[in-house]
Amino acid sequence: MRAQFSIVIFLTTIALASCKREGVKVYHVENQSSSAPLQTSAPNEMAALVQSENTQPQLRFVLPGGWRQIAPSQMRVASFSVTNANGQTADVGVIPLPAGEDELALVNMWRGEMQLPALTNANVAPASATISVGNDPAKLFDLASAQPLMGGKFRERILVAELTRGATSWFFKMTGEDSLVASQKENFLNFLKSVSFVENAPAQMPAAPAIQNENQSAHSIWTIPADWKASPPSQFLLAEFSIESNGAQADVNVAELAGEGGGLLANANRWRAQLGLPQISETDLESQITSIDSSNGKIQIMDFSGTNSKTGKPSRLIGAVVPQNGQTWFYKLMGDPQIVAQQKDAFLKFIQSANYANAR
Repeated sequence: MRAQFSIVIFLTTIALASCKREGVKVYHVENQSSSAPLQTSAPNEMAALVQSENTQPQLRFVLPGGWRQIAPSQMRVASFSVTNANGQTADVGVIPLPAGEDELALVNMWRGEMQLPALTNANVAPASATISVGNDPAKLFDLASAQPLMGGKFRERILVAELTRGATSWFFKMTGEDSLVASQKENFLNFLKSVSFVENAPAQMPAAPAIQNENQSAHSIWTIPADWKASPPSQFLLAEFSIESNGAQADVNVAELAGEGGGLLANANRWRAQLGLPQISETDLESQITSIDSSNGKIQIMDFSGTNSKTGKPSRLIGAVVPQNGQTWFYKLMGDPQIVAQQKDAFLKFIQSANYANAR
């Protein structure tokens, strides 16, 4: 079984105070598709209650006029789209992640998507503005590409608001053609101001996928090396393993994202940021990738060495990307350079052994 967000969305159509109307209509909609739109009416007068992960609060918000709520893809708790007169569409997503993620790495990942140079710790703070998500202060990053990245014709723009509440960081992200996103910025900020969190309303979430050694189960996704120790996967990961030798350690993790999962360049730069390495451009990316074959198609491999941005220790990272059935699987082996070198072949065989039919 694959880990997915089966999210129950309660759409509550209410009269805004400025409209002075009475009455409340409640709709119960259970998402079965990650692409089907949620049928709603009177978008200017709508508040929505979205149940997120079982340990997270619900979200309440007012949907701006012209925005259309759609069923969220994996990792998101809410998704929206807005289309202009030219047929161009901007995408908005709400993503909760564990607090404590490396902000610099995240910012440089977004900048990598826009093919902008990486920032350092010294200049990441001035790159954000202070805004409000509900009643809480948050950070806003506004990034526009210098080059026409969309079909070679249009510049792209990203708005990302970051709010940390307790053990969770909430990311509200709008992506689309530069002028469209710019025209929607005020709506985006008003949407953020309307957000509130409803505590103590857990949603029922599906269990994580069973990941076992193939020797123990015929339904295993992978053949797992005997010296890998499985750990309970962190939020948004499908599997985690640790490998220890002589006091040193390396870790393996696996994640699955919808579509391209942000793309090769963004993920390459995210991994490079974890090692304190400078960002690369689309032009440089090809030289950083090697491919191997598997029964599931090509596996794209990236191999970087640097200094772990969290521990300050020398580290090596081997990342693998596997597109599969409209999803993208990301595999990462990272840690002590000697262990990573010793485990590289086992890591690649582990990826090649995947039976994705057992993940459904």
